[in-house]
Amino acid sequence: MKIPGIAHRSDLAGLGITDADRRRLLRRGRMSRAGTWYVTDEAPQDLVSLLAQGVRPTCVSAALHHGLWVPLHEGDHVYRPRGLAAVEPRRNIVVTGRDAAVTGRDTAVTSRDVAVPGRDVAVPGRDMVMHGSAMRSWPDRAPIADLPLALEHAMRCLSVRDAAILLESALNRRKISMGEVERLLAALPAVRRAQLARVTPLSESGTETAVRWWLESLHVPVTPQVRVAGVGRVDLKLGTSWIIECDSATYHDNPEQYHRDRARDLRLQARRYMVTRLTWEQVFLGWEETKAQLLTIIRRRDHRRPLAG
Repeated sequence: MKIPGIAHRSDLAGLGITDADRRRLLRRGRMSRAGTWYVTDEAPQDLVSLLAQGVRPTCVSAALHHGLWVPLHEGDHVYRPRGLAAVEPRRNIVVTGRDAAVTGRDTAVTSRDVAVPGRDVAVPGRDMVMHGSAMRSWPDRAPIADLPLALEHAMRCLSVRDAAILLESALNRRKISMGEVERLLAALPAVRRAQLARVTPLSESGTETAVRWWLESLHVPVTPQVRVAGVGRVDLKLGTSWIIECDSATYHDNPEQYHRDRARDLRLQARRYMVTRLTWEQVFLGWEETKAQLLTIIRRRDHRRPLAG
């Protein structure tokens, strides 16, 4: 994956930059070094900081750069081949993946800083979450793990729900195919493979994935992206009469989207559907309270209420 403002030292000649050009650019401050990379002011500074420490983003941190819908997470998720000498870190390192299993930990993170989808790509100074790797060398010269590798790390690092969010986002945005997902799943332990086997390309946001996976775990009949006559597609249809729309952080402060959504809700209610709209905050920041209210509705079996003709 190419990132503006970042070039590996072995790629400079192909870009028409001679050794004399490189020295001149460095001397004039128009370019600087970050490990084996040469960077300009155009480069994302959070990424430059990681490269200077001899690591590259992977898992959720790489997924951000690949344009996926990314769940809340702590720290910068990075990797480095085992065969390379470590660069003295400038922040705490937390081990995850296979290395964590050796120390008796599962997925450990300590930073209180989190990245919010569509709002915060990186917070300088956060802890680094190191992903174990059996590699003896870098797979390529890209400054960020390619998407299959990032997803491979994510499926072993994140919760089932959060790994599903990344997989479904990649599928929905056509970054990978279902066949590629199946190949990634095949390399997982049997339990984790079974847990992630129900991913779908239909989910349009991580909020939708999170809610649907919870409902499915309760064996509540739920169908994603259902088309309702006169209204269009809705995020989730439960049973016969309950529609749940899941707001994405991307549109959280868009007044035009807000008014369109409320007009859709009214059309659904005119057709006797019960409509619930969940915000990103309700799902990812206040889930325990949200879940309790949803369970109350489910136990009343309101979603089983037939639609009148």
